[in-house]
Order: sequence, then structure tokens, then C-alpha cells
Amino acid sequence: MVLLDIKVKEPDLNMLARGRVVYEKPRFMTVSQCAEQLIEIEEVRNGGICGKDRLAVGVARVGAEDQSIVCGTLDELTKVDMGRPLHSLVVIGKRVHDMERDFIREFAVNVDTFDRAWNILVNS
Repeated sequence: MVLLDIKVKEPDLNMLARGRVVYEKPRFMTVSQCAEQLIEIEEVRNGGICGKDRLAVGVARVGAEDQSIVCGTLDELTKVDMGRPLHSLVVIGKRVHDMERDFIREFAVNVDTFDRAWNILVNS
């Protein structure tokens, strides 16, 4: 599980260099930004962990009335807009129960892509 970055009360470095302490607006990492970064890191390190076809679940505002859950490959999640923060990402491991698979499949961006990625994951 990846709890995504929260930048609150970060000093503006340009203003700090001029001797003024001014803070930037709060920023929150999104699921799509996280998925992009994981793919980029995988391309550099080539560790076989977080490639474009790796399944993950993005969640936003869990427990709120407008919570959002979406499941797909990291490549699919780079294109998903989950709305306002807070976001988290769960990268799916190889040891997942069939009931868990059935549950997250209900939130799949594309069921066919999910099934293909799932078969690759469990057979690797």
C-alpha cells in the first residue's frame, strides 16, 4: 500500500532565497501521478515489480460519501482522474485470494485487461 505524498506548508524556495518566507499552496499526489512515477522507476531499475501491466487499486477519500475505488494496470491508472484528495494506491501482489480478485474486478477500468493482467500475475 502506498500512502501518497502530501505537501503542506512547503516554503517557496525562490522567495526563501530572497529572504522572505512564503509558503506554496498545499499539493496532494494523485493515483495517476503515483502510477506514472512507479512505471518510470521500473523502466530505470528494471526490477520486474511495477511495470505497466502490474495490477493496482487506486482509492480516494475512503470512508467518505464520495469515495472512489478503481482497479487496473498501472498504465490504465495513469489516465484515471479520481477527483479531490486524499489518494492511496495498493499494488497487487501474487498471493491474492479468489474472493479478493472477484471484489477488485468489480472496480476494473477494463475487465478484459484486468483478466489478462491477473493471469500474467498469478502465472509468473
